[in-house]
Amino acid sequence: MAIGGVSGYPGYNSALDYQSWVDNATSQAKDLESRLPSKTESTSKTESTSKTDSTSKTDKVSGSSSSSGTKNTGSVGATNSTATFLLNYKQKLQDLESASEKLLAGNSKGVFAKYESALAALEKAGTAEEKEAAQASVDKAKENVIAAVKDFAEKFNSAVSFLESNSGRSSTVANQLASLKRSLKTEDAMNTIGLGLDKSGRLEVDEEELGKALDQNPGFVKNVMGGQFGIAQNAGSKAGEILDFTPVEKIAAVSQKGSNGGVGGESLSEYYSSFTNFANFAKGGAYNLSNYYAVGMLLNTFA
Repeated sequence: MAIGGVSGYPGYNSALDYQSWVDNATSQAKDLESRLPSKTESTSKTESTSKTDSTSKTDKVSGSSSSSGTKNTGSVGATNSTATFLLNYKQKLQDLESASEKLLAGNSKGVFAKYESALAALEKAGTAEEKEAAQASVDKAKENVIAAVKDFAEKFNSAVSFLESNSGRSSTVANQLASLKRSLKTEDAMNTIGLGLDKSGRLEVDEEELGKALDQNPGFVKNVMGGQFGIAQNAGSKAGEILDFTPVEKIAAVSQKGSNGGVGGESLSEYYSSFTNFANFAKGGAYNLSNYYAVGMLLNTFA
């Protein structure tokens, strides 16, 4: 990546004055450090928690923590657990929203649009060679539809499982779980296209039945999955609504500031924002300098 790609960001010197850039980043890091607990305090609390409660565990999937020892309200560890929960919460819903998007009837780049395009090309094929090539395209497009439906089911189940395991955090999460489950159609309606619920209430896909439904009436399958009030449309809209309009404090059931949600006087939203910035920086790679101040946060928060 060309260094010039970061011009315009705060602290960047167009003359490639490296030291000036480093000094500015260091200043940003010190500012973050001044608003976070000191390393000594953080280390002390961590050691104290470790000695007091050797059975404390963190759920890697849900990001929730349980302890039979001394309650550590407002500690850095507790807030880190909340931030981890929020990041996982956001990722699960974003994954569901993305999986739903591929199945929407109005998506011109979605799997149903490509399947219908392949079917139209097959009808127009004249020679045997053209028909053979067109049929291959249809078969491939059909496989992509089935794969997209399976991916949607996987992401839906993952989001539901995550919300179930964290429903005790707040009434907001519990309500969101119930709302997401209601986004599915009746089981009889789902069965018409090869979908159903297993014994644990998880969405499952019968590939053979779905394939038959696509062969017989692809438009019907598209409407049930991605049409108005379709399964994917309902679930994706619900996931987007949750992400866009639900306050962080209500999700985690903590106060805006104070011992439950604050870190060094910061609100949970501000702390969550810092974690999100770092996550975006990490995903972008070492040369993504758009969130360069996250490096300072990393060194001062986790060192």
